[in-house]
Amino acid sequence: MVSPVYSNYWYSELLVNYLLSPGVSSYSYQPVLPINAVEEILLKNNWVQQQPSLVTNSLVSLNNYARQLWEASQPLQLGTTDNVFLKRVATSSVPGAVTAQAQPGATLATYTVTVSQLAAAQQNLGTALASNAAAGLAAGTYTFSLQAGGKTYTISFAVNSGDTNLTVLNSMANALNAAGAPVTAKVATDTVAGTSRLVLTASNTGTGNAFTLADITGNAVAYTGANTVSVAAANASYTVNGIPYTSQSNTVYLDNLKLTLNLLAPVSSATVTVAPDTQAISTAVNNFVAAYNNLITFTAQNSQYISPQIVSSLKQAYSYQAANLAAIGITRNPDGTLVINQSTLTNALQSNLGAVEAAFSGVNGLAVTAGFEAQQIFTAPLTTFINPFSLVSTTAGAASYYPLYNWMGLSNAASLWSVLLPPGSLFNQIV
Repeated sequence: MVSPVYSNYWYSELLVNYLLSPGVSSYSYQPVLPINAVEEILLKNNWVQQQPSLVTNSLVSLNNYARQLWEASQPLQLGTTDNVFLKRVATSSVPGAVTAQAQPGATLATYTVTVSQLAAAQQNLGTALASNAAAGLAAGTYTFSLQAGGKTYTISFAVNSGDTNLTVLNSMANALNAAGAPVTAKVATDTVAGTSRLVLTASNTGTGNAFTLADITGNAVAYTGANTVSVAAANASYTVNGIPYTSQSNTVYLDNLKLTLNLLAPVSSATVTVAPDTQAISTAVNNFVAAYNNLITFTAQNSQYISPQIVSSLKQAYSYQAANLAAIGITRNPDGTLVINQSTLTNALQSNLGAVEAAFSGVNGLAVTAGFEAQQIFTAPLTTFINPFSLVSTTAGAASYYPLYNWMGLSNAASLWSVLLPPGSLFNQIV
């Protein structure tokens, strides 16, 4: 009955000797009460049984930290869709006249832009009619045509007996807006003068979007003056690097649609510069280093459960580019974590972007190798990266390794209780 107790790895020498030789008087210490010894042993055993869940929790957290590093590595790799080295920022020397937006991969270049005329949308301003006066149109249905964008729209509305000018104008505007034509109609009322008029505006700029109205049945267009042009449709006129262009719109595109210019006002000379988005690159580098350090730190802090090979691999990934990384302001602490000299990094981004790109995205670049390592971690089974020598317990005299942990701990605990407790007490003590 005693042998299972003696053979189990976590029982102290004191208890074993006490149980086997309780009457020996040569001990220099006082005997320990059996019930106290059992309680201490079971406390240790319960702690031991918790270790597999601690190992599992560590591996799950490792998986999360690895995924975060992989995600942070993606913007710093050339083959990804969100590669920050392809991001561009466009600036204008005269933002009140010209603004610009650059798409990823836009050509790094400088453009000189002049704007002599902006594109304009046609606007018609009708005759001012006394708002509350009786309409000068007889009751009936009025039909007129609207030609716009190469298409003709036929529009009708009704005039009722006793309608005022304001009522007629609103009815005509509503009919225009319901027709689906590229023209917007509204009624402008001058409350001081007591007059109202139609205002028609093309939905788009440029001469290709000019419009005309003509009466078909009745004389509503003539009566309201709806066909009176107040602002003629016009195309934009501008030059880029001395080459003249025209456009139906004030939004124009260069560099195979990768650069957008917004023409806002006439200007004799504005400089538009397309450059790398150094702020986006700096942010990506800082995010990557933070994720790298988190994985290194967590793995080191949980080395009793996690394979030390992970830290070694991450350190090796840095070593491949150690000289290039140090040159751009990224050095390594003794514990393997990285530190950024932001000033040095900023200078490198401004004056030697190629070195930054090579350090992270080139052959054996840090983002490439560390990102691959991180991907291997979070895509592999959790147990792949367990420390094969994971200590289940580090209590003095009771060290054990994870592969050796099994149901015997609980079995021996039950055996010990059965020896020391009165019959009928075992179940209650274990529960």
